[in-house]
Amino acid sequence: MRRSEAARYARWSAAVALLLACLTASVYLKRGWQRISERKKAPAPAPKNVEKQSSGLTFSKMDGPRKIFTVEASNSTDFKGQDASLLENVRVTIFGKYGERHDTIHTQSCQYRKGSGGVTCDGDVQIDLESAADAERRAKDHSVQPQIVHVETRGVNFDQGSGGAKTDQPVTFTFPSGSGDAVGAEYNSEAGTLHLLQNVRLKLKPVAKKDTGKKPAKPETAEEVLVTGASLDFGRDARLLHVLGPAEAVSSSARLIAGEFTLELDSEFRARRLVAVAGSNGKPPELTSTRGDDTMLVDADKMTALMAPEGWVARMDATGSVHGVRHGKEEADEVHADAGTLDLWPRVNRAKEMNLNGGVFLKTRMAKSGDTRTLQTGAFRMQFSEGKEGQPGKPVIAETLTAGSMEWTDAAAQPDATPTRTKLQADKLQLAFGDEGKPKQLDARGNVQTERALTGHELQTATARSGVAQLLAAGGWSQMDLQGDVKLKEADRNAQADHATFMHAGQTAALTGHAVARDATTETHAPRIFFTGTSGDIRAEGGVRSTDFSPNGNAVQLAQVPANITSDTMQGNSKGGRAVYNGHARLWQGDSVLEADSIELLRETKVLNAVGKVRAVFPQTPAPAQTGGLLSGPPPSPEKKTVLWHVSSGTLTYNDATSLAHLEKNVVVQSPDQKIRAPIMDLYFTRATTNPASGSKSATNGIPSAPAGAQQISRAVGTGGVIVDQAGRRATAERGEYTASDGKFVMSGGDPTLYDSTEGTTKGRQLTFYLADDTIIVDSENGSRTLTKHRVEK
Repeated sequence: MRRSEAARYARWSAAVALLLACLTASVYLKRGWQRISERKKAPAPAPKNVEKQSSGLTFSKMDGPRKIFTVEASNSTDFKGQDASLLENVRVTIFGKYGERHDTIHTQSCQYRKGSGGVTCDGDVQIDLESAADAERRAKDHSVQPQIVHVETRGVNFDQGSGGAKTDQPVTFTFPSGSGDAVGAEYNSEAGTLHLLQNVRLKLKPVAKKDTGKKPAKPETAEEVLVTGASLDFGRDARLLHVLGPAEAVSSSARLIAGEFTLELDSEFRARRLVAVAGSNGKPPELTSTRGDDTMLVDADKMTALMAPEGWVARMDATGSVHGVRHGKEEADEVHADAGTLDLWPRVNRAKEMNLNGGVFLKTRMAKSGDTRTLQTGAFRMQFSEGKEGQPGKPVIAETLTAGSMEWTDAAAQPDATPTRTKLQADKLQLAFGDEGKPKQLDARGNVQTERALTGHELQTATARSGVAQLLAAGGWSQMDLQGDVKLKEADRNAQADHATFMHAGQTAALTGHAVARDATTETHAPRIFFTGTSGDIRAEGGVRSTDFSPNGNAVQLAQVPANITSDTMQGNSKGGRAVYNGHARLWQGDSVLEADSIELLRETKVLNAVGKVRAVFPQTPAPAQTGGLLSGPPPSPEKKTVLWHVSSGTLTYNDATSLAHLEKNVVVQSPDQKIRAPIMDLYFTRATTNPASGSKSATNGIPSAPAGAQQISRAVGTGGVIVDQAGRRATAERGEYTASDGKFVMSGGDPTLYDSTEGTTKGRQLTFYLADDTIIVDSENGSRTLTKHRVEK
């Protein structure tokens, strides 16, 4: 038992001894390895030309108590016989004159010239431009997104005196909303500005949207934009990028060129505003874009684009001689204005509202027809729908904000023909669009005026208080309505009404409500009057009254006073000079009156045609006073009025040139002294004359005459079976003729017979008798004989 325990203790002792030996060996081995590693890490022995080597070099430039910049290097080497030091792992921190900067320049090695204080860095150089405030915020909260402009280049010279750095080598740079490259750069630490010398390329990109796990309500179409220019000035604190031209900005669908650009950034270095001007380069801004089949070009003295933080364009402004053209598949547009703005719908970069100001001119030409539509005003606004996904928005409404005019010009049918032109102007115009985005209706309010120029016509004008034009998708107008005190004029013709409607296709005009139409000599009143411009047709309805003021009469002249005519309707033609008055037609002029179902006036031939239930009153040429006993009653008074004949027939045709009226169908002519009936009768008229010595009375027998120049019945000739009734006598014959100047009747043809209730019957081949006496001349086969019969009054 003791022997076994002794053996166990011996084994334990051997193990402990071996362990201690191992530990001692490991300690010696570790120390040896450390000595080897330290010898490897130890700097190489200084070359023979090295005067001094040091680490942790730092020096600063001060302005009083304020630090302008600090240069730090991990190692510094001074060389014998050289006024320069090699700085390694160099970092320059620039604080600016007022401490507002925190820019850094970093590189692996630089040459420091002790005499001038300049630093030359031939290798790669990184420059970070950052404000002191942003650096402080980022130091306190590491989650804050850095607002740093990072520049990479090489061959940089840093001037300790001015705090500036420059290079002529290629430069690349990035900032939160873009990146770019150039050749050559100059950095001013005091101003915090970076000047890129040439061949500038700047790529603007939308800020990446944070993933919230939610699907956006609308797709976003912010596009990457490539900006190029000859040089660029960047102000870190002012957040301005100034691109000198020729400058160009290009996206997938648009291109903007100008003399120079100025890009403003917001506090998070996102593009906020882009301004394009001609600048010293002299190239005015010009914007071109393409969407589907549409191409557009806009130029102006100055263009400004305002951008949302997310990257899309929110608004476009153009000022100074704004001019634009658009070419589409169906139409082409041209616009001029002093200034214009275009607001866009969020996210989708589609037009929302356009405003134009100063000398606004908008012209649209239809590709298929060649018709044009031109709008002119002092201020104009147009609103657009947002549009559906994948489709552009469409115009919804447009209006003039000052007085404006819209003019339509129809393309000429022949190359040398004058095109038809229509113009509508008012204090305010409002244009509504249909579902397809085509103009549908134009409303005009306040001092409305229209012009219509047609080939072969004088200029037609109209005025009203308000108006509405119905528009065609093809570009023209179909109907135009004017309302309120409407007045029309064409050469010496004019019209007025409460309301007027013009139809483009038929070239018609309809006047309603107290309508009046006038020319140089006539005037027509009716509730409704209709005109057809191409044919010259005129129609009036609802109770017509026309007056002819012509001293010689347009169609007929029954007296030298205005002629009036009324009817239910009137149908006429201004070119042919024809007018037909239908329904209760009535014409009166001086002492002459004519009524019929229809009265037709023919201006060229000076003919009047009356049809249906004709009734008329005509004055008679003064007849000599009766001295015999044929007339019943007392002798005529010297003051007796003009003798009037009352006429009735089925038809009447009067020819003013021949002064002849032809009557047919149950003709009855009656005066105070006689009544004549016949199937057919001709009335012959003679113009009345006035003897100056006798005033208004006839020179014969003192009987008043009709007004000077009035047509008077001088002779009547009936045929086809004539019956004359006169003071108890009746004469019949195939033909009867009455002469008013001597009061003579001549009955002939057939079996002329004179019936007298007191003296019996007289027959002959021809019977002649007078109103003024009882003489009867009988012409028979046995010759002529004269009978004088004295009638006895009962």
